[in-house]
Amino acid sequence: MLTSGKETSLKAILILSDAASSHPDGTFSLLRGGISEINVPKNRPAAFKGALVARITASAAEAGVHEVKVRCINQDGGSIIPDVTAQFNVPDNGGVVHIVMEMAILFPSLGKYEFSIAVDKHEMDTWPIEAKLAKEVKAK
Repeated sequence: MLTSGKETSLKAILILSDAASSHPDGTFSLLRGGISEINVPKNRPAAFKGALVARITASAAEAGVHEVKVRCINQDGGSIIPDVTAQFNVPDNGGVVHIVMEMAILFPSLGKYEFSIAVDKHEMDTWPIEAKLAKEVKAK
């Protein structure tokens, strides 16, 4: 886990979906949210195209600019995509910030992977995903 020694009241959660969009009223929409498996047909690449949503909540004490980092790692802890780093602003009275990241990932092989989110170098949440061989459907 990443830490900087400073306590924070910020909280962040991740969710993986087929698609997502953020709305001006502070809400977001998901299509088939909660994906944790990718069923890969035999002799095909382990690919995923969808959206990762981060929902960050903060108090007024956390007002100001913060840094967020999203990673995707394999079972050995190695990054499989470049880290995504951005800044966001918490309003003076605190509130909720939604970050929607559209992505297309080609996983290097079948196996278990994990997305993680860190805010100001504090790991806040993880989302596991497994790329596994799809079960063959036998014709009758």
